[in-house]
Amino acid sequence: MATNLSYREKSLYASLVAELLVYGPYFFLHQQNSINKVAGMIVGIIVLQIILQSVIAAVTRNRVTDERDRLIELRGYRAGYLTFASLMVLGLGMLWFHSTVGHLELENRMIGLHFLSVFFGMLVIADITKTATQIMAYRRAL
Repeated sequence: MATNLSYREKSLYASLVAELLVYGPYFFLHQQNSINKVAGMIVGIIVLQIILQSVIAAVTRNRVTDERDRLIELRGYRAGYLTFASLMVLGLGMLWFHSTVGHLELENRMIGLHFLSVFFGMLVIADITKTATQIMAYRRAL
């Protein structure tokens, strides 16, 4: 199966694997978030993406993009943007609701790191949505 995939498809699968390997443990196995963990996650995804994309570029000969590739990329970015915008509206609404009814103490020292993690989680979900949408578009005919 991997031999009949285009360069762009291989790149998308590698991105999805890298995102799940780096972001999964950060969000699901963390005890206490810290700036060091956030920085480590960012460095980890950058290094892993560079390695994976370099290997894919080295072994793939045909890297030409056509109109179909551009359309699939556009659809993926649209799905990612709509996901991100929806999560932002939902998150801001929940923040407003909890602060209005008094269940959220904004004086907490860790609130900044909490918001950073939530915002980063929204970005990760939107990016995974974008990548998965593009992979699905390649697997089925437009």
